Amino acid sequence: MTTNNEPAIEEMMRDAEIAEEPGDIKQGSVISASADMTMSAAELQSAGYVYVYDNRTADRSVVNRNMLQQQLEKQRPDGSFVFSTRKPEGIEPVRGTFKCLLHADDPNREKYTQMGLVVCPKDSLRSQYDVSLHMQFRHRREWQSIEGEREQLERERAQVRDDNMVETMRLLADRERPQNVREEKDGKR
Repeated sequence: MTTNNEPAIEEMMRDAEIAEEPGDIKQGSVISASADMTMSAAELQSAGYVYVYDNRTADRSVVNRNMLQQQLEKQRPDGSFVFSTRKPEGIEPVRGTFKCLLHADDPNREKYTQMGLVVCPKDSLRSQYDVSLHMQFRHRREWQSIEGEREQLERERAQVRDDNMVETMRLLADRERPQNVREEKDGKR
């Protein structure tokens, strides 16, 4: 028993609520198929996943059982533990309304599917900044693909804008040139 009225880490590890395995592969899932052969997952082995809750915000996260003790030992600067396997009573997590860019409802979902990007169910981010952080840390490769494409599009737009500016300046110069030539002929210059 602990001295600060918190359950022992070992007790929390034992009582942890089981979470569903992340990913799409389940036992019997077809991994690869060709005309001659089909490969499927006959057996899956994992330490398992469990839920942990932030003691102050009640935010729920999924943790691999192999990492559970390490997560439960994390402490804040005041010495209190960050996570518990028990949902804090009387605290409702603040849920945002922003969705991950890879969410099924994203307006660009069809394009992202064509790019081979995964679907993410996260729909409770609190701000656009949180969306960016979520993408950078949870979907690093996908974020780089999306940002790379956005940057390329911006470069192309800048080039078109520059080309239009040069063309406008050329047209203005051409329009001024005949007037200058006329003034020189009339001796007004």
